[in-house]
Amino acid sequence: MQPILKMGRMGRIYLAYRRRQAALHHLPLRLWIETASCCNLRCVMCPNKDVAAADKGLMPLELFQKIIDQARHFALDVNLHHRGEPLMNPALFDMIRYANAAGLKVRFHTNGALLDEVKARRLLEAGPNLVSFSFDGFTKETYERVRVGATFEKTRGNILRLAALRRELGLKKPYVVIEKIRFRNQTTESDPAAVRALHRQFLEAGVDEIIEKEEYVWAEPAHSAMHSIAGESGAPEAGGERSFSVCTFPWYAMVICADGTVTPCPQDFHAVLKLGNARETSLKEIWNGPAYRQLRRQFATDIESLAVCRHCDRLRRKTVGGVPLQYMATFLTDQLLSYGRLRKWLGTHERN
Repeated sequence: MQPILKMGRMGRIYLAYRRRQAALHHLPLRLWIETASCCNLRCVMCPNKDVAAADKGLMPLELFQKIIDQARHFALDVNLHHRGEPLMNPALFDMIRYANAAGLKVRFHTNGALLDEVKARRLLEAGPNLVSFSFDGFTKETYERVRVGATFEKTRGNILRLAALRRELGLKKPYVVIEKIRFRNQTTESDPAAVRALHRQFLEAGVDEIIEKEEYVWAEPAHSAMHSIAGESGAPEAGGERSFSVCTFPWYAMVICADGTVTPCPQDFHAVLKLGNARETSLKEIWNGPAYRQLRRQFATDIESLAVCRHCDRLRRKTVGGVPLQYMATFLTDQLLSYGRLRKWLGTHERN
């Protein structure tokens, strides 16, 4: 889609968001499709290890294809990750190819621990537009303390190999990003010289960007899970009146879990806000169904009634026109500049 047409669509979505419309005349621009809800690691800050075993699994290729056959008519890009490790799904590379063939930009995020040479070559053949890696800690001590179950040298080697193979094969994609979390309870790495050396090694190898991002405060209910939009409201936290922005996700994006469950936002890690199921209902029907419309109404009138959302730190961040600034800037960069030299030159503050 041409940039001018994209801007027109985004403008209409923004107007619907500002008007807090419950029923929408547009469909989502961006999807998160959870290819795997299970993970090979037990990272200290990640809630995945608290997800019940019965809720962990892999998305079947047939369900993925059903989703893409619909999304190709309205979405601009798809993220093939959510709560788990995408490389655990043997069908991942077929999924990337299928979404590519549908004309969608394809991105996914990985911890990189499973990316051996065979998978790296298959990944490059499949041709996603962007691959981002979690690499939290540029020294062995820090990395292995955070990424429990991974080995520093192995994951570092996997990322460097992918960058080297991309260069060797003369490929322009995927755009390769390393994301490093800035933890609230950690001031500096144990060996600053080693950190600088590895930073330089990644960039010299061909990694396009290295991003430092703030540690997430996961938006989870304080006590019991809420099973529907109109469920338990919960009382406001102590401290008096609080200021919220209105989340943009219900107006432009959709998350589809590995079992087909649709939720509004990647922050809803435990799929508390269930809005439908893509196995049973079309995405178009879910998008304007009763649960989604009720969610938008509650955001417009009573955010405190949403037991998950009222704990989300993203609703308290700096905004422009009511939209969180850092995510708006990144989304516009993704859509208008795509992934090339200009994007690399401008850089990314933080990816949503």
